[in-house]
Amino acid sequence: MKPLPAPELIPTTDTLIYGETLYLQVGGAKDRWLTGGRSDGNKRVYTRDGEGGDLESSYRWTLMKTRDTVGSGPLRYGDIVYLKVGGDKPRWLTGGRSEGQREVSTLDGEGGDMESSYQWTVMQSRTAVGSGEVKRGRAVYLKVGGAKDRWLTGGRSDDNIQVLTLDGEGGKTEETYQWTSSPVNYSRVFAVFAEDSPDTKTLAPGMNTRVFTRVEACSPERSIRLDLKTGVITVPPGTYDISGYSSVVYLTGQEADGMVTNKSPTANGGYCRLRLAGGDSETIPNDDPRVLVVGSICTANAIPSMVRAWFSTTVEARLILEHQSGESTERIVQRHKSTTAQGVSSTWHYFARLSVTRV
Repeated sequence: MKPLPAPELIPTTDTLIYGETLYLQVGGAKDRWLTGGRSDGNKRVYTRDGEGGDLESSYRWTLMKTRDTVGSGPLRYGDIVYLKVGGDKPRWLTGGRSEGQREVSTLDGEGGDMESSYQWTVMQSRTAVGSGEVKRGRAVYLKVGGAKDRWLTGGRSDDNIQVLTLDGEGGKTEETYQWTSSPVNYSRVFAVFAEDSPDTKTLAPGMNTRVFTRVEACSPERSIRLDLKTGVITVPPGTYDISGYSSVVYLTGQEADGMVTNKSPTANGGYCRLRLAGGDSETIPNDDPRVLVVGSICTANAIPSMVRAWFSTTVEARLILEHQSGESTERIVQRHKSTTAQGVSSTWHYFARLSVTRV
């Protein structure tokens, strides 16, 4: 039986993309998938039936451009890829090893001495590289670098578990060289970021980037990342449900501990917006394609601007949340560190929060 995935992600494209984790099923054998990182040293590679999902991570292979770089964008015929197996230790598929260039293993890179043996050229057949993007579910051939005409072949031997790199054998066992991809359904990917008050920070005229100070929640693989210096949130490919709020307050300097000032009868209006990072905020209008959503109207009397958006990307994307309250922002702050009635300094004043979930 096929290894059982966690039941969530629906792929957003019909093309394989770098950074995607997938299963590889070999042709010619009944229900056999590539599995690696096995046994002592996490070296062994087999084609097995899923084993009831007990070793799920060993069936997951991540497409990478190098051993150090995941990369982004669509996979194309002729690309050289690295295949990283799931599990606790970093292991990549390597072939064309030993005498006869037949051995296949999962190893840690060996310092680059055998780098070409980790490189796999994606081909349409053993005789044609092919061209264009590789569609999901299309059978491919994987030719190992550093060896003379050796392709990955599996489902071998009497029990259909052996994996080798061989020369094609004149086409006698052609199906065993064909690897069909199917997407892994990822477990839920999510993160929640907040901006509390480690200090008091004034609001400048125009758009201000929210620099989040706290990671409140994050899924175990931590693929959604926050730069605490810039406020930039980086998300991997996928479709996202994003929601949150952003607020500011007046601060005259005359407030008692723990207090802020409400301005009456009128107060600065404003709103937040979520956009792709990069470029000058002042030259990016709200109808620019880089702006994903504009938040609800708010005032500087601690009434927040609410934001909700759906966002799809086939490449890694960088996001920022911004807030503006007009051009006259005297005595408006986007953070306020104050003290409690007991004179204790407190950072528990939240001015922004953003929840990001891949669906």
